[in-house]
Amino acid sequence: MTHEIYSYTLSQLDDLESGLEFYEFSAKTAWRLGVFAREFCQQEYPDRPIIIDITLANGHQLFRTAVSSGTTADNDEWIRRKYNTVFRFGKSSFHVGQKLRLKGKSMEEALFISSKEYAGHGGSVPIRVKSFDGIVGAFTISGLAQEEDHLLTLKILNEYINNRA
Repeated sequence: MTHEIYSYTLSQLDDLESGLEFYEFSAKTAWRLGVFAREFCQQEYPDRPIIIDITLANGHQLFRTAVSSGTTADNDEWIRRKYNTVFRFGKSSFHVGQKLRLKGKSMEEALFISSKEYAGHGGSVPIRVKSFDGIVGAFTISGLAQEEDHLLTLKILNEYINNRA
């Protein structure tokens, strides 16, 4: 499924990302999700340089960790640019990137925004709460290929929300 995600329509991506809502979201929830995500990544990708980040829409960072050695400050920039995209558009960073790929345009051309500040690459997903129409924050992963980052965020959120929340 990794590479076939590029052939998904925007509606199919919405379906993949639907239902990922928390009943509540607090610093405690972020910690539990972050620890769960770290343990999950250590099992699935023990030697990969992955960073996990949970940041609120107001910019307050609640969780950040490196899963293994080998991460760099470049991963931090990818994280920032991806969650900026989520906060601006209310959609996953991969969804925004797929929309641009389907149009055949860059962020600068289609959205009049800088790719230095925003990234249409997979790995950042909105954190939503059932009783709120907006987004509370973003759950972001950087370190793998963008489609793997994206599918990993979805897999972790699905597992956590449906089995542990």
